[in-house]
Amino acid sequence: MSDTVRVWITQEDAGDIGIKGTEFPCIKKGLTQLVYELLKDGLPNDIVVLPFFRNFTEIVGHIRDRGITGPIIIYTNSEIIQMNLLDYAAQGVLFMDSSRFSRPMIIGFITFLHKRQELINTPPAESQLPVYGKDYSPPPKDETGIRELFRDVLNRRAKILLTCQFKEDLPTLTVTCEIIQIVGQIEPKMILDNFNPEEFVALYNQLGKGQSLTGFISQEEDTLGFNLDVENSRMGKLAVFLPTNIYEQKRKYFRVEPDPKDPVTLYVLPEDHHTLTLDVRDASEGGLGLTTSYTGLEKNIDYQVGLTIPKNRMILGTANVVFKGISKGDMADYGMTVNFQHDDQHYLQHYVFKRQAGILAMIKRLTI
Repeated sequence: MSDTVRVWITQEDAGDIGIKGTEFPCIKKGLTQLVYELLKDGLPNDIVVLPFFRNFTEIVGHIRDRGITGPIIIYTNSEIIQMNLLDYAAQGVLFMDSSRFSRPMIIGFITFLHKRQELINTPPAESQLPVYGKDYSPPPKDETGIRELFRDVLNRRAKILLTCQFKEDLPTLTVTCEIIQIVGQIEPKMILDNFNPEEFVALYNQLGKGQSLTGFISQEEDTLGFNLDVENSRMGKLAVFLPTNIYEQKRKYFRVEPDPKDPVTLYVLPEDHHTLTLDVRDASEGGLGLTTSYTGLEKNIDYQVGLTIPKNRMILGTANVVFKGISKGDMADYGMTVNFQHDDQHYLQHYVFKRQAGILAMIKRLTI
């Protein structure tokens, strides 16, 4: 099968918009046949255009569960009123109606999306930590070096990644933002803005005000971590004190904590031992965190594993222990990199993406 990015659209919508099929590779069929073939043969980066109908969310769920992570456009020729547009946008679902957008504009937008999707040869940028530069290794230890590091981040307009747990019984929310200003000499501070999701500062004010944040930036193959104390949060911006310490972080991708009611389970087969069944503490598209009473897993050894993700079949691959620590009660904490077939990797990528959107929606409901 060709890896060419295709646009999947119903014949009726293609005719209404004026798509002839020469603008970009596309597949035009009736809705039922289109969905059937999309779920059977769709590629991860394909673009999907669906008509607006009552149960469209169910079809969107099937598409994402299939590992198709490209943009989904919900099209209609009349105005769409949806109360949770930001939640859908976080899942890569856009709404377009011909009463607001001209048909040439819609065709141009789909053409733009198609060109962007053709350039994607790596995991989605929402889940990979952005690289700020190549000049800082090892991490700076003194205030001058730390200030220069973040000054470089500011000059490059690179994004940093922040995590915050508003309450102990809530999962950690991960966001991206930019440094727009560094002020002060005696007690330097950074002004953070352009948050994604943009509701983060409002949520922080309502649920987590005063709590410290954990931040990450990437340096080529390495990831650097730091803790931020917040001075104030106003008008959609955070003022934070410049961190006093930078440390190396093993994980390159942001993590999500599975829903305890809908766990992610890892099956590991150690040598000379029966198969272990372990609940995953946190997951990213590149690795897993585990806490277990079994202390026999060793670093730098590949283990055969099976991973079950909610609403998906088990995927098989290997895992390598890159971190091992013994905590209180003789419990072992493990950090593992995972390696799955390319097609199976998309199941994990999609789970992380979808779980992050679910965490945001859950936290937002607490503030209503």
